[in-house]
Amino acid sequence: MESVILWPVMVIFLVVGQLATIGRGANILYISSVASPSHFLWSQRLFERLAEDGHNVTVVNLYKHGFIRGVHLLKLDGVIADLSEEEEVDYVEFGQMNPFEMHVSFAELELQVCELAIRNSEFKRLLEYPRNFRFDLVIHDHLAGPCLLSLLPAFNYPPLVLASALDRLSTTSSSLGTFFFPGFIPNQAYDVAGPMNFYQRSVNFVLSYWEHFFKEFVYYPKLDNLIKMNLNQTDRVSCLEKRTLLALLNYNSLLEPPEPMLASIIPVGGLHIKPTNQLPSDLIQIIDKSSNGFILFSLGTNARSDLLDTAILLEIIASMTTLSSITFLWKLDTEDRLPAKLPINVITSAWFPQNDLLAHPNARLFITHGGLLSTQEATWHGVPIVGIPIYADQFGNVDQLVRKGVGQRLSLMQLTSHQLIDCIKDVIQNESYRKNAMLLSKLLRDRREHPLETAVWSIEWVLRNAETSHQWNQSLVNYGFLEKYSFDVIVALVCITMLTFTAMVFTIVAVPCRLAKN
Repeated sequence: MESVILWPVMVIFLVVGQLATIGRGANILYISSVASPSHFLWSQRLFERLAEDGHNVTVVNLYKHGFIRGVHLLKLDGVIADLSEEEEVDYVEFGQMNPFEMHVSFAELELQVCELAIRNSEFKRLLEYPRNFRFDLVIHDHLAGPCLLSLLPAFNYPPLVLASALDRLSTTSSSLGTFFFPGFIPNQAYDVAGPMNFYQRSVNFVLSYWEHFFKEFVYYPKLDNLIKMNLNQTDRVSCLEKRTLLALLNYNSLLEPPEPMLASIIPVGGLHIKPTNQLPSDLIQIIDKSSNGFILFSLGTNARSDLLDTAILLEIIASMTTLSSITFLWKLDTEDRLPAKLPINVITSAWFPQNDLLAHPNARLFITHGGLLSTQEATWHGVPIVGIPIYADQFGNVDQLVRKGVGQRLSLMQLTSHQLIDCIKDVIQNESYRKNAMLLSKLLRDRREHPLETAVWSIEWVLRNAETSHQWNQSLVNYGFLEKYSFDVIVALVCITMLTFTAMVFTIVAVPCRLAKN
C-alpha cells in the first residue's frame, strides 16, 4: 500500500529532478543492493552528501523506502525478509568455512539476492520508465555483484562509477582489470597474517586464481542466465560492469598492506566518519558515573551477539562480571536469549551511537569484530581494540591493527573468560597501545581534505568529463588474462628453454655415441 501511494510522488520527484539537471544538479541512480546494513550506511553517507550538493539521487536498496534529505529511496521490499525465511545467514558459520567454501557461499547469496531483486515490483517499475528518461550517472556497490546493472540498457548506458565500503582492490579486477598480487596480498577470505611463508603463498596463489576462474566460468554464467531468463536481455551483466570508469573504495594505505593501485581507483577510506554529536542524556549519565571509563563491545550489524553459542556467551558474561569496576556498553539485540543474568556494570542496547562513543575521552577500549567501518572509526578516534574477527576480511583488518601495536586478537570459537580478561587488562594498562592508537589517529586525520569530499569531487569530475572518457579512461579490463600477467610469455620461455635443453642433451649424448659407433 505504501509503495502504491509513493509511486505518483516518485514520478513528480523524478520529473523535478530532470528539470534540476538543467541547472547545476545531475540525475544519479545509486544501486546499493549488498545484503548488509553496514554497506548501506556507508553508501548513505555518500548519497546524502551528493543530494546536499544539489544532485537528484534515486537509491535502489534493500533497507529503506521514502524521501530522506532530498534523496528518493526505492526499497526492493521483501528481499531481506525472503532471505531470512529461506535460510537465515549464519555469519559465524561462514567464518568456520575454508576460504574456497566461503567464496562459493557468498556467490550463492548474491545469486539469491539477484533473483529476489529482479522479480521485485519496484525493480520492474524502474525498467518501465519512459524511454526518454535519463540518468546522468550510475553509482554501484559492486560487492553485490553486477546483477542490477541490468538497469543500464533501460537508461541508455549512463556512465558507471563503482563505490563500495570494502577496501580490497582485487574486487575490481573484473570491472577495471585490476591486478592481484597473491605473493604478498592475502585473499580476503584467507585468514593469514603477512608476511606469508612459502606454503601460505602457495595456498593464496591457488585461491586467488581459483576465485578469478570460479567467477568467470561458474558465477557469471549463472548470473547472466538468470538475467536472460527473467528479463529477456541480450546484454550480459558480467560485461556491463566492464563499462566502469572509476571506483571509489573504502581504502586507506595506513590500514592496508602495501599494494600497487590503478589511477582509476580512488581511495576514500573513512568516508563514513561523521563529526561527533552530543551523546544522548542517558548515556552521558552512565559514562559520567563510570570512574574507570567504559568499554564498547560490538560484533557489528551482521552477526548478532545474542545468537552466539551458549558456551561463548557464558565466557563473555563471566569476564564482564569479573571486571566489575569497568562499565561495558554491549550492542545486544535482546537479553532474552542470554544463558545467564548480566552484572550491573553491563548496559545493553540494540543500537549505540558507535562513532560518538568512540570519540568520548572515557572510551578505554573497543571490543570489535573487526569490520572495516568499525576499525576505521576506532583508529580515527585513537581507541585501542581487542579484535574478535568472525569471517572474511575481518581477520585481515584486525591483524593490521595488531601489527601496528594498537590492539590484540582473540579467537571467537576458542574464547575463554581468562583470555578475554587478560587481554582487556593488558591493552588498558599498557600505555603503548593507547599511544600507538593516538599516533595512527593523527596520521589518519592529517590529509588535505576529508575522504567524503574526495569522493564527491571524483564523482562530479566524471559527470563533467564522461563524454571524453575515451581520452582518459585507462582501464585494463580488455587485456586478456594470459597477456596481462605475461603467462603466455612465461609458457613460451619455459617451452623454449626445455627444447633448448633437450637439444643440448641430445647433442651431448647422441653425437658422441654415433661417432663411437662409426
